[in-house]
Amino acid sequence: MIRFACLLALLLAALPAQRLATDGPHVSPFRAMRAVADGIEVQVDDDTWFALDAIAGVDTATLLRGAERLCGDRAWQRLTEDLPALLAALGTEVGDRVDLVLRDRNDGARIERRAVPMTAEKRTRLREANRRQRRAAPDRPAADAELALADAQADLAVLRELLDTRFAYRTLRPVDLAGLLRAAEAEFAAGAPLRSRFVQAVDRVLRAFGDGHSRVDGAATEATRFLPFLVQQVDGGAVAFRGDRSAWLDSDHPFVTALDGVPIARWLEAARARGTAGSAAMQHREAERGLREIDLLRADLGLSLGDHVAVTLRGPGGEVVHEVPLAARRPAYGAWPRTETRRLDGGIGYLRLPEMSGDAAFLDGLDAAMRSFRDTNGLVLDVRGNGGGTRDALRRLAPYLLPAAGAPVVGNVAAVLLTPGDAERTDALADRGLFPRDWPGWTKAQRAAIDAFARGFRPSWSPPRGRFSAWHYLVLDRADNAASFAYGKPVVVLIDRACFSATDVFAAALGALPNVRLVGETTSGGSGRARPYELPRSGVRLQLSTMASFRPDGVLFEGNGVVPDVEVATQPGDLIGSSDAVLERALELLR
Repeated sequence: MIRFACLLALLLAALPAQRLATDGPHVSPFRAMRAVADGIEVQVDDDTWFALDAIAGVDTATLLRGAERLCGDRAWQRLTEDLPALLAALGTEVGDRVDLVLRDRNDGARIERRAVPMTAEKRTRLREANRRQRRAAPDRPAADAELALADAQADLAVLRELLDTRFAYRTLRPVDLAGLLRAAEAEFAAGAPLRSRFVQAVDRVLRAFGDGHSRVDGAATEATRFLPFLVQQVDGGAVAFRGDRSAWLDSDHPFVTALDGVPIARWLEAARARGTAGSAAMQHREAERGLREIDLLRADLGLSLGDHVAVTLRGPGGEVVHEVPLAARRPAYGAWPRTETRRLDGGIGYLRLPEMSGDAAFLDGLDAAMRSFRDTNGLVLDVRGNGGGTRDALRRLAPYLLPAAGAPVVGNVAAVLLTPGDAERTDALADRGLFPRDWPGWTKAQRAAIDAFARGFRPSWSPPRGRFSAWHYLVLDRADNAASFAYGKPVVVLIDRACFSATDVFAAALGALPNVRLVGETTSGGSGRARPYELPRSGVRLQLSTMASFRPDGVLFEGNGVVPDVEVATQPGDLIGSSDAVLERALELLR
């Protein structure tokens, strides 16, 4: 077995450096904050929790990604304790008051709060909450013991009711919910119903439905040691590469074939069993990411634990084995590729969208980029690695790509799950830009486009009658962006398995246009408008999808990734930036 004395130092790539000024002002508009599956929830004046949509014009997705990029593993601390500095680093200066866009956690209603005071008292509450959490972290077994068996059983009953009444995809797959809940109860009855075990059991139940949006908020891993490098399946096998993407784990042997002598395929299958049972692309992606929790997978595979892992690697010259020390932190995949919007050789415009932000500056930047690309011969829109966000980028860019004299186009269709006792509302999906046919805000041309589309719309899954609203439509129209012009040149959209949610909608809507081709890998597939709920006895918070969402061709997003027109397999060098096979193929198509 080959050992490298300094391998640990090479593998444990440093997290992004702290780049925020933390000397003030130490104020916040929030008295409490907590992370949830699709964003942040906050308290402003009292104990009422709201979903945070935006602060000072910066949407939550942009805020979270910026904190992670700038602050690494201290992202949450800096976001809660140094919010003005974080906003400034993202290009937004704030004073002692700030505008908020909130959303009701029960009915999703949009709430705008103007000039909310930023106070030192609220920031102090957040700092003390962080300190309590850090002190409590090592005392995990004692905290776990607080959940009694009766409370766990009561919350499982609440979970079943929520899934039966508040979950849009409850009947999409033949999931034996009763059996899953019985298995969970039997597990608790066999031993102490520790809170962490209860959280993991609830998370397993939700993941069985295959919905990437429905899961437990903050379901912390039980792992304490991690694989100190990243793995991704590409053309030729699974590649092991460093967390900072500076190189492969071994420059001469890119492919990992075994860990601890067990074939990598078995490890990936074990990791897949712990993930969400969604589309094939989603399962591949979750399996790769799940490999990092190596000690949990060792237990699943019946292997002994240890401080090192034996990594078998393959290259042109054969196989080698490295013994690598495990890491105390889980390495992050992060956004990839790390490229910038620019002009490419041959008169090709390249517009990089690493996120789907609703921030005004971000959207104005899309217009500026399109103006600069007006004279180009073709356009590449790169959304690889984009896990979603808002639909604003789609609505801002689509007008450029629609036919010059064409009618409006339907880009997405959905129906919202009706809450028992509530009447239908025309604004139920307004936060997703979707409205029913009888919404008074449609123009004559838009309503005509809806009518023509509806005559041929055949959904791949029929939501249960009486449980869902009438169809709601997202209509793309040249009139939606006064700054737009008809680009008219060939357009290629680059996609991969990391694309999800709003990015799925983006790819499917643009891919249906006549001058647009999708190139790369199939996306993860998902669109559900998740809403938060809380189990009363345990306090476990979870998210459940509340709408059934379809592509323009009638295929349900959930469980079905968007398939590229031209499939291009990722190459080993693409993972570390020494090549980009997908972009090169796109340029061949455009040139």
